[in-house]
Amino acid sequence: MITVLTPDVEYYHYEKNGNVAKQFFSSEKSFSNCMLESEAPFIFNSNGNRILVSTDKNLKVPAGIEYVLLASKKPIKKDFIRSELKLTRWIKHPSIAIKHPLEVNESWLGNFNFIKENLKKNVNGLRPPQLGALYAILSHIQNQSDKGIVVMPTGTGKTETMISALIANQCDKLLISVPSDALREQIFKKFFTLGLLKKFNIVAASALNPIVGLITKKFKDEDELKVFLSKVNVVVTTMSILSGSEQTQKAIISDTFSHYFIDEAHHSEAKTWRDFIDLFDKHKVFLFTATPFRNDQKKLDGKFIYEFSLKAAQEQDYYKNILFKPIREYNIESADKAIAEKAISVLREDILNNLNHALLARCKTKGRAKEVFKFYSSHSDLNPVLVYTGIAGLKQKIDDIKLLKHKIIVCVDMLGEGFDLPELKIAAIHDDRQSIPIMLQFIGRFTRTSGDNIGDATFITNLAYPPIQQELDELYAKGSDWNALLPKISEGATKSELDFQTFLGGFKNLTESEIPFESINPALSAEVYKVSCEQWYPSHWREGISNINSYEHQFSDVNDDNKTLVVILGKTGRTDWGTFDSVKNLQWDLLVVHWDKRKESNLAYVHTSFKSLKSEKLINAIFDEPNSIINGMNVFRVFHDVKRLRLYNFGGRKGIGQDISYQSFFGKNVEDGIKQLEQGTLKKNNTFGTGYKSGEQVSIGCSVKGKVWAYLRGNLKELNDWCENLGSVLINPNINPNIFLKNTIIPTVIVNRPTHTLPITLDWNAEIYRHPEHRFLFKVKNSQKTYDLSYSELNIVDSNIEKPIKFSWDCDDLSIEFEIILGTKLVDGISTPDCKIVRIGNTDATVSYGSKVEKIEDFLNEFYPVIFFADGSQLELNYYFKPNDPVEKFNKDLLQSWDWTGVSLNKESMGIKPYIQDSIQYQFIQRIMDDYDIIYDDDGSGEIADVLAINKSKGKIDIHLFHLKYAKGGNVSNNIENFYQVCGQAQKSLNWKYREGKELFVHLLKRIVKREKGQECSRLIKGSVEDLESLYTSVKWNLDTKFHIYIVQPSLSKANASDSILSLLSTTSHYLATVGDVNLQVITS
Repeated sequence: MITVLTPDVEYYHYEKNGNVAKQFFSSEKSFSNCMLESEAPFIFNSNGNRILVSTDKNLKVPAGIEYVLLASKKPIKKDFIRSELKLTRWIKHPSIAIKHPLEVNESWLGNFNFIKENLKKNVNGLRPPQLGALYAILSHIQNQSDKGIVVMPTGTGKTETMISALIANQCDKLLISVPSDALREQIFKKFFTLGLLKKFNIVAASALNPIVGLITKKFKDEDELKVFLSKVNVVVTTMSILSGSEQTQKAIISDTFSHYFIDEAHHSEAKTWRDFIDLFDKHKVFLFTATPFRNDQKKLDGKFIYEFSLKAAQEQDYYKNILFKPIREYNIESADKAIAEKAISVLREDILNNLNHALLARCKTKGRAKEVFKFYSSHSDLNPVLVYTGIAGLKQKIDDIKLLKHKIIVCVDMLGEGFDLPELKIAAIHDDRQSIPIMLQFIGRFTRTSGDNIGDATFITNLAYPPIQQELDELYAKGSDWNALLPKISEGATKSELDFQTFLGGFKNLTESEIPFESINPALSAEVYKVSCEQWYPSHWREGISNINSYEHQFSDVNDDNKTLVVILGKTGRTDWGTFDSVKNLQWDLLVVHWDKRKESNLAYVHTSFKSLKSEKLINAIFDEPNSIINGMNVFRVFHDVKRLRLYNFGGRKGIGQDISYQSFFGKNVEDGIKQLEQGTLKKNNTFGTGYKSGEQVSIGCSVKGKVWAYLRGNLKELNDWCENLGSVLINPNINPNIFLKNTIIPTVIVNRPTHTLPITLDWNAEIYRHPEHRFLFKVKNSQKTYDLSYSELNIVDSNIEKPIKFSWDCDDLSIEFEIILGTKLVDGISTPDCKIVRIGNTDATVSYGSKVEKIEDFLNEFYPVIFFADGSQLELNYYFKPNDPVEKFNKDLLQSWDWTGVSLNKESMGIKPYIQDSIQYQFIQRIMDDYDIIYDDDGSGEIADVLAINKSKGKIDIHLFHLKYAKGGNVSNNIENFYQVCGQAQKSLNWKYREGKELFVHLLKRIVKREKGQECSRLIKGSVEDLESLYTSVKWNLDTKFHIYIVQPSLSKANASDSILSLLSTTSHYLATVGDVNLQVITS
């Protein structure tokens, strides 16, 4: 007998221009024992039921026919006999009951059952995170004051939670927006069928399925949109369609829907998303996301009403275990091959273990995907496929992937949101994901527990170039257990977000503010008051502001737990640049008062944008008197312990009777102001500068009136924290505020090179050191190689006092020379200091970084290097900096004398195996071999030091940098030229203390192979690569680093050390101590 398979029973309430509204009634079924009754019309009979098949969806149905099917091809007897009728949908079916959306909604009343899943008792129901989120949503709906944020990791049942909220709350009309077409189709299908809710009796069988609208194209006019919306309970579409609609249509949409669910809401702070969401009343809006934080640092706007952590998701078995099998390859070309080989080997092993797994190799661009695909394409038995937007046959490829026809998929940023395939269990990460939200989404696709014959997820990537931002570095520590680390990372980032939200939650009236507190990001500044009371009256703030009634907008809120008052005032007024009746200037002002009530402090901080605010009046209104501002000379305590302070502006006042009572000095003129201060003709009034404090670069400014500021911005909580750190210094009576100039470096502007001292080294601009070494790539014309900072360096070429300063960019086999030209140029007829770097010779080179490619000389003029001189001074452009604190002569007794018998003092480097055994480097390493856990030969262009030695102890890692230098002429002497370069290298190496600890170990691992003249050997003299990788992990997450810097110069006899050499060593020692708190050690003969 013949069997006919029929489609799902569903009814189209609307269908036009690709947009549909339809309702689901029952799943597909088959008719058995079928016999053909007639061919025109085409009717077959199944157990007494007569079924008509037609290609005309507007067919007038004959009487007595209850079943009518639409076919895409004219039905014929041959196809019927073969069971090959092309049936697409039902036109008529007894199950189809055409109802108005309101009737559908009424059928949900009392038909939602809160059944909790209990797998031990074989009870199917809602999972704990789904129930928790649902209760939170229903509770929030009863007391809505803001947008509700629901955090549920990928795979915990977010979509079913949304469906449950629709039915349980009987939402009148629900709009759902998603970021992608794939996710739109997925969400639509689940709402259309109600997922598993009816199967599990969570939604009773008598409840009608919602009429679900799917918008795939914008509507041409408002009338057609209204017709569509009148026929639906739910609409699913993408934000791109919603945000791109006409403004009048947006207004209709925002007025029509009672509730608005935004899926993948970590996108919601994008401007196009935010502008559309803001059209809705806040109480209508719910944000659903797997991660509540964003890579652009913007905050999700709303109230966190429920959060289910990744850790809980894994503990409750919603995620499979995560295995991490990394490779480490610093050569980019080799890395792709190594990742592919590792991933394929894992896939083949899983297949041998009868696991139904597939591999996804993710790339950043189409070009990269094509490059990577060649490493997979040869494995034809695994049927590799390349997919990206625009590739021919994309839909068929995706369908085949879902049918598991391809075991290897190479894609371009695809198969993320909206793509569910539990069998995807191996991820080969060839390029960066760039942000935590996207990375966690990506990872979530591989950890699903549903599906047959699937095991743990495995991730493969390259440790040498971790492809995600800093917060994910912990994932890349070799040997780490991703099962523990993945939840930890998500929770850490979420905690930061939630801590700020908790702080904001302490305010009572946030929803009434026209300006969201989340977006307040003031420049850090404050006036500080010593208060004497134990209670405050923040509601009295209006009494402390003159002309308060001139402000049309007045808003205030208090956080009682954190003792913080925030006031926002707005008013309109005339513009400063004209008198107009129709043009007004809208001015907003911010006022923050924070009370640090701790007994040892009891300080009140006032931050404000008001130019005319009298803070004393405000403080006296809020606090019982007496209160006193910290002002006068005591404010200059903020500069306490700031080393090598550079002042960028300085203001002073002259005595009574002077023609000019106040003077400001900026940039190069600061020197004049300081001289007058030292001479007693000027009293300090205000100043701002940068320097070093506790191993960090800081910026700070203050004025005698009591204001303190920094060149930083922060949110309201960060402002409070900054103020409290500030206060502890200001009230310390042991700090003398009058000696801050002791550590101040005053710049002078020069147009000729210094002739009283020699340049000993030069270093990259500080901006360069804020990036990893591999960011800047140097390429020399006609060379196939590229060099980053780990293989290149800057060196002084000609230090002759009589000639311009020359330096070179060097790598192991290339060198390009440059000259620094100081002088003047005319600007508007005025002679102005000028400095430029010119390339010498015909060797061209470029530098690429980010999207930029520049000539090397242009790059150096943009990122001007710093020149170090023998007397401790430095030159940047035309600015000459000379420390003014005294430098004591280096104590000769501190020189460590070694016996260098048998060593050729004119041989510095030991080269590669077989080593030059009578070289300084080889003999030195033999002497220290038993003293350190790791010894590393870093000799060569781009080196940190000639030799690095490392010891790991409890609580810290000690890093010893040894700078070696040969003796000119090969003899022991007092020749100071033997010390210029090595002293410069010692000073330059201090930069590594201020870089992220991991960067040093990345440098060492990257340079692990030493190459000379076609030969190579390992740079590790003692220890292993695994030891370095372990230290990389420790320095990043557990242990601090302590640096020790040495100069090794056997050309000097300790007994006969000259004053000039000791003076040079003193300068170097002083620099290391004041800037880095590092002691210099010197080893001689």
